[in-house]
Amino acid sequence: MKRIQITGKSVRKFEDGYPVVNITDLENRQDFEDGAWVQLENHGHFVATAYFAKQHRGAGYVLSLRENEPIDERFFASKFRAAQAKRAAINVGEAYRFFNDVGDGLGGLIIDVYQGVYVFRWQNAALKRQARLIYAGFQRVMGQDLTVLAATPGQEALQVVTGKLPQDPVTITEAGVAYPVDLTVSRQQLALEFRDERAWARENSAQQRILNLYSAETGVVTAAMAGDATEAVTVDPTNRATTALQAQLAANNLDQAAVEMRTMDVTNYLDYAIKHGLTFDTVFVNPPAFIRGKKHRFDLDQDLGTLLTQVLQVTHTGSQVLVTTTAPGYSLKKLRTTVSEVAQNYTGHVNVSMDFHSPADFMTNSADRQSEALKGLHLVIG
Repeated sequence: MKRIQITGKSVRKFEDGYPVVNITDLENRQDFEDGAWVQLENHGHFVATAYFAKQHRGAGYVLSLRENEPIDERFFASKFRAAQAKRAAINVGEAYRFFNDVGDGLGGLIIDVYQGVYVFRWQNAALKRQARLIYAGFQRVMGQDLTVLAATPGQEALQVVTGKLPQDPVTITEAGVAYPVDLTVSRQQLALEFRDERAWARENSAQQRILNLYSAETGVVTAAMAGDATEAVTVDPTNRATTALQAQLAANNLDQAAVEMRTMDVTNYLDYAIKHGLTFDTVFVNPPAFIRGKKHRFDLDQDLGTLLTQVLQVTHTGSQVLVTTTAPGYSLKKLRTTVSEVAQNYTGHVNVSMDFHSPADFMTNSADRQSEALKGLHLVIG
């Protein structure tokens, strides 16, 4: 295993449990080799075993802080055994996150479960090259008679690892609400981290008029309609949002006519709603980190404040706004700051009622603030 020199100031953060290797941690950036398993050291002092990867965040992940620990089948089995024990201690339901990336000690791998079907979601090609070893570790702990599927970045269909591919959608039930999930395709149709928000929508939507923005996979509209909302408007630039929502409404025998589905730019819709004096009782906002539409682009860092300013113009006294983000780099603290700045320029009152976080099965790494999958605020308009 190649030894790679890292900077002195990088040593402490890795020893404190920070899991992400950045290119700036390397003394010589030319040492980066995609897919390489390496030992990080500083002046002959072992720091960590890691692997390099081309990916959206950083240049790789730490695997172990123990110098003589082999990265083999037993190593990966120990990670899965620990993950299994943690999920056994909580009520996870029919669909849950079995393995959550750095939160479970292996950056680059996510495993979701849908009614006993395990879906491996590889986050980079480098770790996927070790799939045979990782699958072996998984089977050592979980057994060989499971249905295991794999989603690879850039590929539309899920691949069968073991078992048989379910040809019909599996139906996930939460709080009496059914959510069909097609496991023949890799894209997610039900974001598991929004489980608590769906429960909130189910319990707090009676006789409410709902507006749902940028929330293709959250399932909140279906939960709200099951909770006796009177009507809903859902706006998303992507066609997949409409397809998933139609399947959910049909599965629950809900009136699709009460849900207006618009595939269009969110800013354009809000301009229209403001111009026509439309208001809503509850607004769900879950913008992406970045999206480019036909006429507008949205950048979370730059444009969330402007978006929320528009949102407040379609609320009234007593309205509620749930604003969430799954962008790793956008912290809850930053979200609070943005909301505070928008509220200062609003003619009414905006009160932060509570926070939303990921459910308990979405384990986090305490040394990595960006490992929190979901951050959200519940606002009450006064």
